[in-house]
Amino acid sequence: KKKERRCVYTTPKSYLEFINSYTCLLDEKRGEVTAATLRLENGLSKLRDTSKRVAKLELELKDMLENAAIQKENAEQLAEEVSKEKEITEKETANAQVEKEQVAKIQEEVLQKQQDTENDLAKALPAVEEALAALDSLDEKALSNCRNMQ
Repeated sequence: KKKERRCVYTTPKSYLEFINSYTCLLDEKRGEVTAATLRLENGLSKLRDTSKRVAKLELELKDMLENAAIQKENAEQLAEEVSKEKEITEKETANAQVEKEQVAKIQEEVLQKQQDTENDLAKALPAVEEALAALDSLDEKALSNCRNMQ
């Protein structure tokens, strides 16, 4: 009253409208609060579901990491075995190469000896043929003379 410097009277009609508008406003605010509550409850339920899923995924991730560590260890062991076998194979390959070179030298020597032997055989064949021809020309008289000479 002192601020506005006049008196304000409430009539029954304005009072009833005030109560009516208050109830409408109260219903509207209750609806907003209910909607906000539902929205928050839905958000909380989604957060709970998400936290459960995250916990489940963390367990799965932990298992997967353990499996990955085991597989990594197995792969490292396999890599060590492969490297050892590779070293052995390289040594054997080097030995085989040395042996191959030795075999090649021996083969060259054998081929040389074969050629020398074939040359000697070619030189000796005419003499053998002459000896065979001389044998064919001998008769029994000449052989018995040779026996008597002894």
